[in-house]
Amino acid sequence: MKQLCVGVAKACVTPPLGTILYGYPRKRLATAVGDDLEVIAAALTYGDTKALLLSADVCSCSKEMVDRIAAAVEEQTGFPKECMIYNTTHTHSGPTTRLSKSGWGEPDYDFLENILYPQSIKVAVEAVHNLQPAVFGVATTECEVGINRRNITADGKVNLGQNPWGVMDKEMTVMSFKSPDMKNNLLNIVHYGCHGTASGSNFEITRDWPGTMKDVMDRETGTTTMFIQGPIGECGPRCPNGKTAQSYEVARELGYRAGHDALRAWNSIKEWRNVPVTTVCGEVRVPYDALPAKETVLERLASIGTEEELLALREAGDEGAPKKLTEYYHLKSILDEYEEGVKSHYVIPQCILSIGSVAIVPFPFEMFFYTPLQLRRYSKFQHTLSLSNTNDTRAYLPSQDQLCRGGYEVWQFGNFNTYKMVDDADTFLVVENLKLLNENFQKSQQE
Repeated sequence: MKQLCVGVAKACVTPPLGTILYGYPRKRLATAVGDDLEVIAAALTYGDTKALLLSADVCSCSKEMVDRIAAAVEEQTGFPKECMIYNTTHTHSGPTTRLSKSGWGEPDYDFLENILYPQSIKVAVEAVHNLQPAVFGVATTECEVGINRRNITADGKVNLGQNPWGVMDKEMTVMSFKSPDMKNNLLNIVHYGCHGTASGSNFEITRDWPGTMKDVMDRETGTTTMFIQGPIGECGPRCPNGKTAQSYEVARELGYRAGHDALRAWNSIKEWRNVPVTTVCGEVRVPYDALPAKETVLERLASIGTEEELLALREAGDEGAPKKLTEYYHLKSILDEYEEGVKSHYVIPQCILSIGSVAIVPFPFEMFFYTPLQLRRYSKFQHTLSLSNTNDTRAYLPSQDQLCRGGYEVWQFGNFNTYKMVDDADTFLVVENLKLLNENFQKSQQE
């Protein structure tokens, strides 16, 4: 009989003091460590199936870095690189880890090359070496640490705040692994969707609220807890100031609440079983809108100024400079694309992982809840968990109904990457991923 096996490892990836913290326009040099950043790896096997799930306490990742990590791990362990899922928990109080330029900061290459890259490989290899037989349980609960953050003002504009009637995902899912004799807890995995911004524009390095949540679970269950970030596009932490950013103390308060919720779900797990692990890999294709004419791009570039001028404005604290600088890089990348050749589709290498009744669907976006909700409804798995900022970071993926309202997220949808995807990109993501989900479900039923 085939046996589920799991292996776990984690490492500290805290950058040095003085590191520029990512996530807000104002230049923030870290002056203290509130709590250490981590990268955690879980290796999973079942028969011939091998998969790796990693979670890093940083804001975002780039496909180039994830591909390098996956290739190195495959070389050292034999685990297929296409079956590695790399999720970022999206703290806004860590280094800048996305490789492409934007108005929100330049990549921290020292951190990437000397800390995150080697430590990610190290924990993945150690997790494989730590594989042992396991049984699996899963439960859900309701968590209200998050709230819809697309606040609608009296004049109908959208800004970042709290929208109590806006859509959000209150479901928290807790997966757990024990030794077959039930004597040892081996690993917990918590899934929930909420921005890691509760600490606000602070100067402490911190994992934000997910860090404290993990600490509560670690303490109470005696084992490592991994957090995988869910759909966060329109969801931020429910800070008591009525916003979705406040202070390090508030982040810890919300983390304790989330930890108690996760522990409640963990305590409610009734059934622990040897379950199959399956993977299905493929491609998801989403059409691009046509690029603007080259002449239009050149005219707009001339009107917003040079890179040096915009960098100086950002350094001086100009609130509009980050958006203008992001647009500048966006327009420059369009000119490069005209030289290299125009593309018609965004092609996402996709790997869907299932563990028993749970399917995990990675996305390289900050997902609005529409797509995960549709997948959850039509998936044949009992639990279908969508991840944000996984294997790459491509900014926000708004649902079609929100495009007409505009706001920060919709602006990023059109300006953060070289190409803008079509307005109904969410529908393409649902249809394409359901094909892979159905294939994975059939495969899991045969195990």
